[in-house]
Amino acid sequence: MIISYDFGIGLVEYGERGIENEFPLLDECPNCHCPAHGNLHRNGYYWRYGITDDVTLRIPICRIKCLQCKVNISILPDFLLPYFQHTVHTVLDRVKHVLQKKKAKGSRQLVSFYYKRYLKGINWIHSFFIDIGLVSAMSGNIIKEATKYMKMISDFGESPFLRRSQGHLSTYFMAN
Repeated sequence: MIISYDFGIGLVEYGERGIENEFPLLDECPNCHCPAHGNLHRNGYYWRYGITDDVTLRIPICRIKCLQCKVNISILPDFLLPYFQHTVHTVLDRVKHVLQKKKAKGSRQLVSFYYKRYLKGINWIHSFFIDIGLVSAMSGNIIKEATKYMKMISDFGESPFLRRSQGHLSTYFMAN
């Protein structure tokens, strides 16, 4: 299970702090809702990459295990997408460039992958914004909708959008 958490810092500062980051203390297990005291134990860290256009850092991700339901919980900084190495800003910036018919940084294959995955998730994004009451109808033009939702995500804030949309339709933003 992945929990997106706002550390209030960016990738570089998070990387500099390493395992000294202020990881959250949970009140209850997000899976079985048992009380945290005596049930949730820090289970170490795993290391993954955080990549922007300017920097590539190897960063720690805190793991917690619930002794009641046996689920492992990863505390993922909200500037990272689950299962992606590039930051949410980097991914969305590259997709935005493609939507605007501009040259995007990065390999063509990776940019194409992000773009196709974003387009594939337009209905997911649409349903999220309907649930929070910001839109009602969708036109038949996927590119027009993709551009509209890119602006809405930017206006909403990329990290807040990731945190609020977590678990929407039992999947993650940009998931397959």
